[in-house]
Amino acid sequence: MHTARMIMTGWLALASALAWSAPPQLAQQLCAACHGIDGNGPPPTPRLAGQQADYIAQQLDWMRLGQRDDGGAHKAAWDRLKNDADIQAVARYYAAQKPAPQPAKSADPALLASGRKLYTEGNLAVGAPPCFTCHGEQGEGGSAAPRLAGQHAAYLAQRMKVSDTPQPPARMEMQEILKTLSQDDVKALLAYMATL
Repeated sequence: MHTARMIMTGWLALASALAWSAPPQLAQQLCAACHGIDGNGPPPTPRLAGQQADYIAQQLDWMRLGQRDDGGAHKAAWDRLKNDADIQAVARYYAAQKPAPQPAKSADPALLASGRKLYTEGNLAVGAPPCFTCHGEQGEGGSAAPRLAGQHAAYLAQRMKVSDTPQPPARMEMQEILKTLSQDDVKALLAYMATL
């Protein structure tokens, strides 16, 4: 009896582990075509692998509510992602995936140094705080700020553009910071973030 119970417990643990490692069906059906089954999709689609689960869920919720413009890319998903539990399952799955390394890119050392300085120290004279205070020292992200490390450069460049369209509150805060940066600052930051 004891042996049978141990075998049953082992099978249940294995089944549970396999179920957790398998992507949710909704991630396979709705997300993988663009973002990749492991969240390391091709540019210009944002990489979701290793992204903060809370951030993914927040962005999906904002898109569902029409508070974040996604160009209609996720329109078909809203018929299927009907509740917070589905959104959380997709977010947790992608957050648990390992980000693929970015290929090394060469950049002007002076540009990288300027970007590193802005990322780590900011430019308080113009109102730009250090990026790491929200996005982490290694670009790993935080509770309300997205992971930048390993993100596609084209996606980051698109997200670092100033927009006059209505944005959710957290995005508006970032828009105010972006308004303080020059084009050269943005270029330097993008070069440095490609090394994270």
